[in-house]
Amino acid sequence: MITADGLLKKYGSTTALDNASLHVKEGTIHGLIGPNGAGKSTTIKILSTLVRPDRGEVSIGDVPLKNGRAIRHQIGVVPETPRLHEYLTAREEITAYARISGMGKTQTAQRVSSVLEELDIRTVANQEISRYSTGMKKRVALALAMVTDPPVLLLDEPMAGLDPVVRRQFKDIILGLEDRTILVSDHDLFTVEELCSTVTILKEGRTLIENDIESLRKDVGKVSVELKPSDPGKIDDLASKLKQMSRVSSVEVTREWVIASVTDPDADIPEVIRQASVYTDITEARPSKISLEEIFIKLATGGGRR
Repeated sequence: MITADGLLKKYGSTTALDNASLHVKEGTIHGLIGPNGAGKSTTIKILSTLVRPDRGEVSIGDVPLKNGRAIRHQIGVVPETPRLHEYLTAREEITAYARISGMGKTQTAQRVSSVLEELDIRTVANQEISRYSTGMKKRVALALAMVTDPPVLLLDEPMAGLDPVVRRQFKDIILGLEDRTILVSDHDLFTVEELCSTVTILKEGRTLIENDIESLRKDVGKVSVELKPSDPGKIDDLASKLKQMSRVSSVEVTREWVIASVTDPDADIPEVIRQASVYTDITEARPSKISLEEIFIKLATGGGRR
């Protein structure tokens, strides 16, 4: 759905993107991550047709970037800091945007009503935006992006500035947006891990890696199972037994737990638990996965496979 290859973008002597690439499959929520200055914002601006690359090929839904008007019909954009007309009501703001975008009066009324309902803005839709909280303003920005019913949404730091409760609500809203392709650019890796199944990692303007998060866990990190024997005195012996298993790549021991790392979690974890239970009574067993933050740190600092 979104394809970008060989992107180069310079601002004077500063290179923002250097042969970067991005590929987002239709119907997925894809994360775009990287440290400050990695090129995330420039990539979003290029996809939004706000900035043209110095070199490279970009298409969205088979529409090339050079056809800017057609691209803009394909996308809805939520910037990190939405610029809203705060003297208008949400209904007025969304209606005006839909009409400017070329929608007819009847279709506009239908779509505005639909997004107000879908994003739970309807009850305050006739209040001035200046009275809204940060979270409600984010909803209005998302409604603006959705009102023309584009197949692609570009979200730049969608959770920035939200308190934990509103953040959870906004996350649920994004996850509930069916039949859309969504690109989420964010420096908060916890947010990306919650929302996305696939990621592109940028570093210094280049694409470090693209993959689904579960494959990255297998390739870069480790998946493990944590076992708690009922008899703490059995911990060291259990660790020795697990080290002999071909399915186990490494074993760590804490005061109450034995942690066995495996390579194929679906096949290995049940077998490790079964074997451990044969040796001693296991009161608790839980899988443990490397976080996206740990994956990012390993890749960005040169550790892990690329």
